[in-house]
Amino acid sequence: MSATYDSSATLLNATWVAVLLRDVAGQIPLNFVTNPAVSISAACFGNGVYDKEGAVQCFSNLLAIGYRRLVVDVYWSVTRRSWSFCPVNVPAKSDVTVSSETSTVSTTSETSTVTTAETTTIALSADPATITGYENSHGDTLYELGQYRCTDDLDPFTLAEVLVGYFKDTNSQLTVYTSYLVLNLHVAASDATPDEPASSITGDDLPSGSERVGSMFGTALGDFIYSPVQLATDRRNLNDSWYRVEQSYMPITEYYTIHENEAGEQSTPDGWPSSKYIQLAKRDRVLIEYGTVDPQLADYDLTVDENAIFPPGYLSATSKVSATTNGTLTSGCLYKPGATDVAQANSSWGVSNYVPVPVGLSVDETMGSISNAISDITACGTSPTLNTTLFGSTADTQIEHYRNVSLSSSWAWAIGEPHDANFAGGDGDPKYDRCAIMDLTLEGHWRSTNCTERRRAACRIGNSPFSWVLSDTFAYFSNVSDTCPEGSSFAVPRTGLENQYLYRHLLSLPESKIDPGSSNALLREIYVNFNSIDVTSCWVSGGYGASCPYASDPQQLERKTVLVAAVAGIIIVVIAALTFFVKCNANRRNSRRRKRAIDGWEYEGVPS
Repeated sequence: MSATYDSSATLLNATWVAVLLRDVAGQIPLNFVTNPAVSISAACFGNGVYDKEGAVQCFSNLLAIGYRRLVVDVYWSVTRRSWSFCPVNVPAKSDVTVSSETSTVSTTSETSTVTTAETTTIALSADPATITGYENSHGDTLYELGQYRCTDDLDPFTLAEVLVGYFKDTNSQLTVYTSYLVLNLHVAASDATPDEPASSITGDDLPSGSERVGSMFGTALGDFIYSPVQLATDRRNLNDSWYRVEQSYMPITEYYTIHENEAGEQSTPDGWPSSKYIQLAKRDRVLIEYGTVDPQLADYDLTVDENAIFPPGYLSATSKVSATTNGTLTSGCLYKPGATDVAQANSSWGVSNYVPVPVGLSVDETMGSISNAISDITACGTSPTLNTTLFGSTADTQIEHYRNVSLSSSWAWAIGEPHDANFAGGDGDPKYDRCAIMDLTLEGHWRSTNCTERRRAACRIGNSPFSWVLSDTFAYFSNVSDTCPEGSSFAVPRTGLENQYLYRHLLSLPESKIDPGSSNALLREIYVNFNSIDVTSCWVSGGYGASCPYASDPQQLERKTVLVAAVAGIIIVVIAALTFFVKCNANRRNSRRRKRAIDGWEYEGVPS
C-alpha cells in the first residue's frame, strides 16, 4: 500500500508562516537561510518502534509543522537486498516458518504500551534463533529484534511518497518551501545478533544499480530535485540562469563570489540560488546530501549518485553549540564583532550538532530552555538540529512539543507578534498596527506598530549585509526612508545574523540615541522596512508603497490569515508562558551575572 501525505494533524497553517518572512529572506542564497532540522530516528523512531503507518503520520506531521531539513538514517540489508529504517535485518516471510499461539504480549516504552491478543513465533529455517512478532493496532506484524520492533514494509520509498504528496499539497506561491534530506548510511545488524554491530560488506553484497539509495530517491523525487548537475550548470553562466528571472527572484550578490569573462558572462565558484529562484522559477523543492557513512560501507561509492545527491558536507557545516540550563547559548554563535561582509562571518550551511536539552527539569521548564536555545542558535546564523525524542514521545502521537520547537526557530518577531493582524485599515487608525519596528527591550525582536508613529529608521550601509546606521531624524513610516544618511538606505534584516548585527550596532550607540531602559519609546524602537499596509497580514519589504505578491484575491488571504492567527495566538501564549517561566528562574539565579562572554564578546541573549 502506498504512503500518503497527511496534513490533518497540522495545528499551524503554513499561510501564517509564509506571509511573515518569505519576502524578507526570499533572495538570500539558500546556504545562508536557516531552517529547523530534525532527526527522523529521534522524532519518529525514538521509542524503538518502526511501523509504516506510524512512520507515515510522523513524516507528515514533521513536514506540516515546518521542519525543512530531515536527517534520515537508512540501513542496508544484505539478505533482503533493500534499504530500511530498521537498524536490524527484518527476516523475509518467505524464509521462515510461522506458527501462532493465542496469548497476550505487552511491550512498554516511555510513551506507549501495546497489547495484542496474537503472538506469532517465527523460526528461521537456517538459524536456530527464534524471533517473536505481534500484530500492532494497524494490523501489521512487528518483529521483535533486540531493542527494536520493526515491520517488513518500511523503506525509504515510504518517505519519498510522503514527500511527493507534501510537495503537491503545498505548491502555491504562498505555501511552497524548499526541503533538505541528509542521508546517513548504515548496514543493518543481523537478526540473529541484533545487539551486535553489523559486519563490513564488500563486492556483491553492496547495493548496486537501482538498489542504491541515491537511485531510489532520484527516481522517486526526480521532478522535484535541485541537483549538483543543475547547480554546476547554473554557476557556469549566471546570465543564463539566476539572472534570467525577474529581479525579485535573483540572489543577493553580496553573499557569493562573482567572476566575469571578456564576453560579460558572469559565473560563480561558490554561489547558491535564492529560495525564490528554486521554488518559484525552477519549481524544484528538495536538495539531497549524503551525511555520514558507516565504516562497514567504506566501499560504497558515493560518486555514482553525484548527478542527484550532493556529497557529504556540501549542504552542512556543523557548528558545535552549548547552552546554560535556561537555554542561553554559551558557544557556537557565528556573530563576529566588526565584520562587514560575509567572508568575515561565514555562516554558509551552518547547522548545529544538536539542540541542548536540560536534564532534571519539568516539562514546562525544559520546553522553555529548548525554545531559548533554538532562538539563540537561529539568530546566530545556524540551523538548529533536534536529535532528541522529546519526553519519550514521537511526533506521530505527540505533535505539540515538536511544533513548538519548530516555531522557536523564527528569529524575527517577538512572541505574540505581529498583533492586530485580524483588523483591516492601516495608516489612518492608531489601533491598526501594520508596520514593523525593532524593539530594543525585546532583545532585538520585532513588533508591529501603527504606521503613523514617528521613529528613526534602520538604514543599511551600501549593500553590506552586516553594516548598519541609524537615521538622524524621526519620521512617519510613509517617509522614514527619506531620513537615511547618504550612502545608506531604509532596510530590513534578511537573516537572523543580519538582525543580530543591527541589534548589536544599536546597543553600541550613545544613550542620547538608543536607550533600551528609557521610558521614551523613541529611544527604544526603530522602524525596519517591513509592513502589511497593502493586505492585512501580508508582510512585505519594499517601503511604504509595497504591494502583496502572494494572493490574486487579497480578501481570501485576509480570511485565511485571520483564522490562522487565532490558532497561532493560542500556541504563542503557551510558548510565551514557558519562556517567561524559565527566564524568571534564570534571572533569580543569575541576577548578579548579567553578561556572559562568548569568544571574546559580551553576550546578553540574541533575538529569535
